[in-house]
Amino acid sequence: MVREEGVSLNSKNLQELIKNLRIFYKCPSCGAAYRGGDIIFLGRVEEHCFMQLTCHDCSLPILATILTNLQVNAAQTNTVSKPKQRTDLKPREKRLLLDRDHISSSEIAEFYSYLNQSSGDYQALIHKPAK
Repeated sequence: MVREEGVSLNSKNLQELIKNLRIFYKCPSCGAAYRGGDIIFLGRVEEHCFMQLTCHDCSLPILATILTNLQVNAAQTNTVSKPKQRTDLKPREKRLLLDRDHISSSEIAEFYSYLNQSSGDYQALIHKPAK
């Protein structure tokens, strides 16, 4: 487990982060997909995680700074809690959002794939009433 200043990132979360980087990011120079060995964890400061992505084809190094929302509850080190956030939501709107499940990484990947395969005309989606 990586731990600095009361913030933790366990190996499962780190593996998930690397998996998402591989899925969503390509080399900006040659467009090659990153492999697992191309991504190196450099460190963490508070909520910021630093990763180096080096393309296996053209060797272009990229420094990625990723904002994470994990904080360890001091009373229970195994409990992960979200930092307090400022919002303009009304209490009723906040309750509606809190009652929903979190968006999974597979849902994000599925949506990303959908956007890549679409024609690029998103106006119909934006103005389409939710089901």
